[in-house]
Amino acid sequence: MAKLDIEAKVVAWLNSILGSGWSAYGDKPETPGAQYVLVDRTGGPRESMVLDKAEILIEVYHQTSRATAKTKALDIADRVVALEAYDANITHAAVNSVVNLDDTLAQYHRYQIYVDVWGARNT
Repeated sequence: MAKLDIEAKVVAWLNSILGSGWSAYGDKPETPGAQYVLVDRTGGPRESMVLDKAEILIEVYHQTSRATAKTKALDIADRVVALEAYDANITHAAVNSVVNLDDTLAQYHRYQIYVDVWGARNT
């Protein structure tokens, strides 16, 4: 039985759609570029060895342009449902919220997308 890693699936999906100059990561790079995307699991139950109902946080960072971060975040949010077609083990993908929350310590504009991603664990 293959193990389902929803975070890794979301990172791979994002890297397939982000476009030139953007990369998605599960861990913040040591030297991040001017624009990048981070993926973290923030919660969600794992049910009876059958279903993983992950809450995933997708953070879109841009060093100089709030508008660019916002545009990329909204594009990702509009396409989240495509995760269901990207991987047969993903049974549900939906956006809960899109939030503007700049990273004042690192001095980046940041938009956060909270997403429910459910995956079948018995594959």
